[in-house]
Amino acid sequence: MRLERSSPYWSCDAMDREQLITAESILRCRTLTRIPEIPLAIVPALRVPTASNIGDAIRDHFSQAPDAGVWRRLANTLLEAPNPFNPNARRRPKLDSVILGALVVASVGLVLYFNITAVAG
Repeated sequence: MRLERSSPYWSCDAMDREQLITAESILRCRTLTRIPEIPLAIVPALRVPTASNIGDAIRDHFSQAPDAGVWRRLANTLLEAPNPFNPNARRRPKLDSVILGALVVASVGLVLYFNITAVAG
């Protein structure tokens, strides 16, 4: 059996003892130097995160960041920058995206044309 060294932030080895691991036992096991001591009286008042709490927190975080997301990044890549004086103004496509779109449509059109004429002829 290989002995593993404990992390400097956790000096207890709960595998040696048959004890229940609770927040109180963890707080008593080692006082962290970077975090102030937490009084044991407030330990029961600490909230235990659940899946619904975590999901709500993630939704709240992403709702506060409107620039996050694939569609917003795609729009920023293909369209001109928004008008800072009129945020409701329509964003025009960039010249690069218009040229690339025209090349893609022309390529697909040529491929379809030559495949249809090859099958028909």
